[in-house]
Amino acid sequence: MDDIEKINIALVGCGSIASNHINGYRSLHMKGLDIFNIKAVCDVSKAKAEEKASEIRRFQDEEPRVYISLDEMLKNESLDAADICVPHNIHHIVSSRCFEKGLDIIIEKPLGITMRAAKKIIDAAERNGRILAVAENYRRRIQSRIGWWVIREGLIGKPRIVLWTLTYWMPDPWGWRENKLIAGGSWVFDGGVHLADLDRYHLGVEALEVYAQTETFEPVKRGVKVTVDDMTMAIIKYEDRIYAQWLWMNSAPAHKISMRVIYGSNGALTEEELKIQREDHVEVYSTPNLIRAVKGRSMEQWERWFPKGITDTFATELYDFYEALTNKRKPEVDGLEAYRDMAIPIGFYESATLQKPVKIKDIEELRIEEYQSEINENLNI
Repeated sequence: MDDIEKINIALVGCGSIASNHINGYRSLHMKGLDIFNIKAVCDVSKAKAEEKASEIRRFQDEEPRVYISLDEMLKNESLDAADICVPHNIHHIVSSRCFEKGLDIIIEKPLGITMRAAKKIIDAAERNGRILAVAENYRRRIQSRIGWWVIREGLIGKPRIVLWTLTYWMPDPWGWRENKLIAGGSWVFDGGVHLADLDRYHLGVEALEVYAQTETFEPVKRGVKVTVDDMTMAIIKYEDRIYAQWLWMNSAPAHKISMRVIYGSNGALTEEELKIQREDHVEVYSTPNLIRAVKGRSMEQWERWFPKGITDTFATELYDFYEALTNKRKPEVDGLEAYRDMAIPIGFYESATLQKPVKIKDIEELRIEEYQSEINENLNI
């Protein structure tokens, strides 16, 4: 593939999630998809930036140049795009600077720390005529792709309800993610956008209304003040009489629960298997069974999901970004998709603050910002 068009890209933000992105670039490279030239890495910590540059040099011919200043990097480097992996509270700042310099962007989820911040990113992309992709990788897992196919084939009948529960014990503080003004919320926001995206992707409908209660049972962890929730219970009302019930809690000692089930009129779908209700028995199909079924029906679809057999979700989201740039098309998860994903967990916080159900449309159109107001004021947006 010597004549392939390469994208000159910079990695901005060199924390833990950046390593997953680097592994994605490596997976593409190992499969002969040498489509990115990572020219620079940037982080306020020079040590972290140097570490990531060294990781990249192990599979790329040239080691990226290291920067601790975004403006210096944008001034000195000839780039096509940026891969942004910075804390939530500066997503809108970093992305706007990159758009102004004519770069296309793939940015880690959630798109912004608040709906207002996320809208600024979308507006900046449109104003500068640039492509905005959001690194939403959960839908790209094999189980998630199979789930989409199972529902589209009608194998569980009409979807009725999604149940998601994740409860566990996490006594140690999780860095900046415990700070509302930097993270925006807990894992029910940071990771909840993944689940909101899965709901919307699998069900093919939009959320209408949410109702939630939140708590912070452990306001201090190992001497660190926690200003985000450590428990959220929520109900989501979707279009077409479909509902979801979520429970997330990281202050749940002794017994962990992790499950996601989609119930339809004829069966149920989990991460591990499909179960179809018959009159006198239940048919069970495991993931390997379903993989064979999908490939048998549409090998072309399978290859679009997993080019060259790549199943690393960070690699496939980067490949989608590459195709969006080279083919001038919309990424699978663009700014609007990510904005709608965000509105669901942000809606939880607004509902809990107001102690009443809230309409998702009011969240998306910035008519309700009670919970978010403190963050917006802190960022002067």
